Amino acid sequence: MKKVAMALTFMLGVVGFSATAMGQEKFHWRLQSNLNSGEPGYVAVEERFAKLASDMSGGRITFDVYPVGTLFPVSEGLEAVASGMAEVAVLTGGYYAGKIGPFASLESGVPGSLRTPLERYNFFYKKGFLDLARDVYGQYGVYYLGPQLSPRWDIMSKKPIESIDDFKGLKIRSFGLEANWYESMGATPVFMGGGEVYTALATGVIDAARWASPTGNYNNSFQEVAKYYVEPSPLPVPNNFFAVNQAAWDKLPADLQAILNEAAIASSFDYLAIGEQEDAKTMQKMLAEGVQISTIPEQEWEQMEEAARKLWREYEQADQHSAQAVQMLNEYLAELGR
Repeated sequence: MKKVAMALTFMLGVVGFSATAMGQEKFHWRLQSNLNSGEPGYVAVEERFAKLASDMSGGRITFDVYPVGTLFPVSEGLEAVASGMAEVAVLTGGYYAGKIGPFASLESGVPGSLRTPLERYNFFYKKGFLDLARDVYGQYGVYYLGPQLSPRWDIMSKKPIESIDDFKGLKIRSFGLEANWYESMGATPVFMGGGEVYTALATGVIDAARWASPTGNYNNSFQEVAKYYVEPSPLPVPNNFFAVNQAAWDKLPADLQAILNEAAIASSFDYLAIGEQEDAKTMQKMLAEGVQISTIPEQEWEQMEEAARKLWREYEQADQHSAQAVQMLNEYLAELGR
């Protein structure tokens, strides 16, 4: 009897294991980045987010990763993810300010606010901003998985920018609140996707572009057509974000949802680490190729940041979610003594 019981126990265990294994549905998702292959943010998505999630899940979720524009234009990313053209995409919130409103700019980072990646991380994950972002984007059929914290986003220009007055008449690639900021100083903001920036600079369609960190700018060859690198950075701690089709997210079991949450965080820190490692070396390459640092004096920069703060604080009057975001940002800045 003892042997029979042991045999039954073993058989039931095998049957139970097999049933569980057979019941573990596999998921294969399409993921479009907002960057070209080889750029640090793309590498962090491909090698950290996608690969880590696949490894942690034992292959239960896998990804085909595509460069920007492969499946859909970046300006249509929100609709593309909501419709299921891709199950997940890395998007830039500020692109969708025209549809979502000021909250989109606040989500992707605004000038004159947070200064370090850890401040940005804490704002999302410790101060509750992540939950607010999920509420907002959920209205559009998109699950806001999390930010992809990014190295700084800098300006490169065809002429020196060393004062507020140098923005007058400047045609600069930008979007969202940042575009309003430059416009308030006399510039003409122009929105375009990253793939258009090089040609626009080369042909004079724009005079300057705010795009990425030194490595991202160099990988797009901007140093060939824009010989001035502007300091300080207008956006020292911006972020993109992982947008997931809501129906696809809802189909995932809880453990895979948890894995994707952790993979998104890991991708952020990998992106920052790659940027820290590469940007200093890249800047030396740029200088060797004739790029010059163009510095805005500290006093004038403080005036510019104050003007930016005035702009995003006015968003408190726009709508409920923007008002809540501004309040949260003000409270966190007060905690930081700013």
